[in-house]
Amino acid sequence: MVQDDRRDRELGIELDGGARLVDAGEIGRGGTAAIRRVHDRVLEREVAMKVLRRELGRDAAWKERFVGEARITGRLEHPNIVPVHDLGVGDAGELYFTMKLVRGIDLEAWLADASRPPGSSERLSEGLEVFVKVCDALAFAHSRGVLHRDLKPANVMVGEFGQVYVMDWGYARDTSAPAGPARSEPVVGTLSFMAPEQIGGRAEACDERTDVFGLGAILYVILTGVPPYPSGGDLFERFAAVRAAAYTPIQDTPGGPAVPRAIAAIAERALARDPGERYPSVVALQADVQRFLRRGFHLPRLSFPPGSTIVREGDSGDEAYIVVRGTCVASKTVGGERRVLRHMGPGEVFGEMGMLSSLPRSATVEAVSPVTVLVVKKSDLDDEVGLDSWLGTLLRAVVARFRDHDARLHPSD
Repeated sequence: MVQDDRRDRELGIELDGGARLVDAGEIGRGGTAAIRRVHDRVLEREVAMKVLRRELGRDAAWKERFVGEARITGRLEHPNIVPVHDLGVGDAGELYFTMKLVRGIDLEAWLADASRPPGSSERLSEGLEVFVKVCDALAFAHSRGVLHRDLKPANVMVGEFGQVYVMDWGYARDTSAPAGPARSEPVVGTLSFMAPEQIGGRAEACDERTDVFGLGAILYVILTGVPPYPSGGDLFERFAAVRAAAYTPIQDTPGGPAVPRAIAAIAERALARDPGERYPSVVALQADVQRFLRRGFHLPRLSFPPGSTIVREGDSGDEAYIVVRGTCVASKTVGGERRVLRHMGPGEVFGEMGMLSSLPRSATVEAVSPVTVLVVKKSDLDDEVGLDSWLGTLLRAVVARFRDHDARLHPSD
C-alpha cells in the first residue's frame, strides 16, 4: 500500500524523520527497570515507558521475563489493569514497553496519608472500595489463566478520579501456557506480603489461592497500617516467618481493637497458611468483603472510657448508637432521682427514638467499661430505608408510640 505523504502532513502526523516518542524524564525506578514519562508525537499524548535496566538486558532470562510481562499485561484488557500500548527496542538496544500514564499515587502512599489513620471509618470504607476493584482485576486475570504473584499496596495505583489499576506484572505466571518440565525458579514476590508456597521456588505450587493470600496481605495493611511481615532484620528469620504464615493477628496489632471482627476474620481467612483453608477464589473473597460493606460495619466508630457520658437526657441529637464492645447503662431522672433503666452490651441499640422523632433525648447513657459504638446518622438511615417512604413512616409511628408509653410509665418532673 502506497502512503499519501501529502495527506499525512495535512493530518499532522508526519515526523520529519524525528523520533515518535520524546523522553520527558524518569518518574520512577525499581530493581529491574526504570519508568519514564514520554510524549507520543503522533497521538499527542503522554505515556509511561518501562525500560529494562541495561545490564539485565544482556541476560536472556531477564529479557524473556520482561517481554513476558509486556505480553501478559497487554492481553489483560480490563478497566483495573493498566493498558500496554507497545513493545520495542530502543536505539541503544534497550527493551521497553509503553503503557497508560496513570496520574495518581500508589496505594502504599494513599494509605500513609495522615487523614486516613488505621481504624478510621474513612480508611475502612474508602480502602475497601479500592480493594474491591483490585479483586475485579485479579478475578479477570485468573479467568485468563494469569497469576500476579507480587500483590502489595505499592503495585496498586489510585488515580486522581477514583481509577484503580493493578500494576507490575513482572512476576506473573501464565498457567494457560503448555506445561514444561518441572523445575525450580528463584523465589519471586515481596517477602512482607508473600504466601508460604512461594518460598519453595516451585512455580506449580502456586495457584489462584496464592493471589488470594496477596490480597489478604493488602487487606491486612488497610486494616492495621502495617504489612503482615515487617521488612528488615535477619533474612532467614523472615523466610521462616513466611513459611509459617506467622503474622501478628489483627486484633493484637496496635490498631486492632478498632477493626471490626467481621472484616478481620475475612482478612485472616485469606492469609491462612494452608491454601485449602483460604478462600477458594478471588470472587469468593470479594463477595464476603462486599457483604461486609452492605451490612454497614464500616460505619463511624467512637470509643468512650468508663464513667463517660455517651448521650445526655434532654440533649438533641440525630444519631443512634450500636454497642460493639463493652457495657453501658441507661438512666433517666424521675421525681428528681436517677433511675436506672437498663444495662446494655454488644449488639444493643440506643438513641434511636431521639434520632427518628427529633425530640430531646429521653435518657442518659454512660459507659460502665471501655465502650466502642457504631454511629448511625439520620442521613444513613434515610439512605438505607428512606424515611419519607411507607417504611420510614411506619418506623416513626412505632417510635412515637414507644415515646408515649415511656412518658406514661416514667413521668418526669
